Amino acid sequence: MLKKHKKTLILSSIVILLPTVVGLLLWNYLPEQIITHWNASGQPDGFSGRTFTIFGLPAIMFVLHWFCVLCTLFDPKAKEQNPKVFYMVLWIMPITSVLVSGLTYSVALGYELNPAIIISLLLGLLFIIMGNYMPKCTPNHTIGVRIRWTLRNTENWNKTHRFAGRVWVIGGICVLLTMFLPLNGFFFITFPVIIILSVAPGLYSYIYYKKQLKAETTTKEANVLTPSEKRTNRFSIIISVIILSIAIAFLFTGKFTLSYGDTSFTIDAAYWDDASINYADIDTIEYREADDPDASMKREFGYGSFNLLMGEFDSDEFGTYTRYSYTACDSCVVLTVDEKTMVLNGKSDEETKAIYEQLLEKMDQ
Repeated sequence: MLKKHKKTLILSSIVILLPTVVGLLLWNYLPEQIITHWNASGQPDGFSGRTFTIFGLPAIMFVLHWFCVLCTLFDPKAKEQNPKVFYMVLWIMPITSVLVSGLTYSVALGYELNPAIIISLLLGLLFIIMGNYMPKCTPNHTIGVRIRWTLRNTENWNKTHRFAGRVWVIGGICVLLTMFLPLNGFFFITFPVIIILSVAPGLYSYIYYKKQLKAETTTKEANVLTPSEKRTNRFSIIISVIILSIAIAFLFTGKFTLSYGDTSFTIDAAYWDDASINYADIDTIEYREADDPDASMKREFGYGSFNLLMGEFDSDEFGTYTRYSYTACDSCVVLTVDEKTMVLNGKSDEETKAIYEQLLEKMDQ
């Protein structure tokens, strides 16, 4: 199977790494820091170095590409798979690599592009293409709705994948329509769509299995997985749970705590560097009831999630500054330390006010 698709594998790998070649040709025209992430409002809030953007991003795509390809090729039923489905697997990452790098380079070169349109177009078309190919999938352990009611019953597999194909096409159209909305509208619609696309086919398969039992066209015994199928499913579930858990942990968890010593206070942060500040080095301290970052704020290097913003930021008001803040809290404390600005807060306005008063007291001592 690997030898059969050797030329296509080489070509797809070259396409994935093509942005690196383009990046090298544009090296002198690209800035040192390149926008690689936008927040829900469409504002750039994540930057990467030129070297990582040109070499690192295509390399990550390359590794993911070969991981997906090898998992598909080493499936015991790979030879029975529809060739069109396998070609879809071969070209998802190459196309994604070219489009993402094209967007990144274009913005870095000064072209005004709306990331919401590009992301909506890419994801919407991906869902539509996968929806069209789903009914063509034959039973296997790597592509499609791989649960015991589909794996052990060809009729259930075919019915479920025809249903899934329609659902994914409709989902893709819904995502495409978000091109006409702000980026936060894209997130508001896309997350529920992804959940529906993940859950609905499995639920349909189970309902159809129950109908088959009632019609006596299958039995519970016939739907028991073999030991190898159980191992494959268990491995897929473990990998999915790990990836999902990591994503949730980075997006919705994390914290930082402040501890006060006699001469300095320390910020102990999860997912980011700790910091220690001497009270004697604090030039000014200000409490603000509203932490309202202006539109110019961008994250140069750091960590951002639905819960926290930490790291090095830049804005018109402060220039380059350090931030340790909870997104749910409106207030903040602004410090000037050795002519550099630091913005921090607590989980609530009360905690932030307490931080301000505690620092004032320590500075007076």
